[in-house]
Amino acid sequence: MKRAPISAGIGLILVCGIAGTAAAQSKTGAQPVRRTVSAERGISSSEVHITPTRMLANSTSIDIAGDHWIARGFDLKTLIAQIYDIDIRRIDFSSDRSGDTKYDVTLTLPREVDEDVMQRMLETAMERKFGMTITPESRAMDVYVLTAPNGPGAALHRHGAGGMKLAAQDSAEQPSDDAEQITFLGKDCNGVSSGGIAASAGTLGEFRRTLEPDLDRLLIDETGLQGSYDFQIGTYGNEQELFQLLHDQLGIVVTPTQRDVTVLTVRPAQELQAKL
Repeated sequence: MKRAPISAGIGLILVCGIAGTAAAQSKTGAQPVRRTVSAERGISSSEVHITPTRMLANSTSIDIAGDHWIARGFDLKTLIAQIYDIDIRRIDFSSDRSGDTKYDVTLTLPREVDEDVMQRMLETAMERKFGMTITPESRAMDVYVLTAPNGPGAALHRHGAGGMKLAAQDSAEQPSDDAEQITFLGKDCNGVSSGGIAASAGTLGEFRRTLEPDLDRLLIDETGLQGSYDFQIGTYGNEQELFQLLHDQLGIVVTPTQRDVTVLTVRPAQELQAKL
């Protein structure tokens, strides 16, 4: 569920806002997956409430934990991206059904549930509310692929092995040693530029998802580097400068190519029935 975790302890700090990421997606390709989940006793998708937003214009908020999922001020397409924790470019509407209408979605549960269960409940509620189906489909797309042909670079330190650690920006909110933190330093919200990126206990899969929204293509992690790392890279002003830093300091090569990518197709339910 995009950039606001069900799983605790994963943080993404941005000057442009604060968001987290869920562990529900694959750490390599972050492919959206529609799961078949057994209903838990006493819990149903009827507990999801979807209403026109009461947020001020251009305001959004999201709060996710094991027993609740609350998003406010999002359009339909962005809500689906949040539920699946995927880039919005992985969602294909047959037409622009989302429009400018913004919604609030609230799910509160009597106990914590698995991420899969919560995702399925939200998906079912969205399908029923808006009369649509959400289906995964594989498509060839232009992407960037991350590889590490020579292993970790000099500045990519295994977390807990004596490497550098990210200093908390606020001592009152000092993260634990194992809390995943990826921080943009002076990030420009309107383009691919930043005063640098620092990470503590960051996985390459999480780093990939952190970078992807700002790039002109989806980003796929094929580095094969497991575990968590501490690292820091300097200032960059565009994609090419960023990619050069990744290569020179982290040993990561970014290659433009094509891959089969799973996207979510969103269609009116009656359109699907007509094809059956």
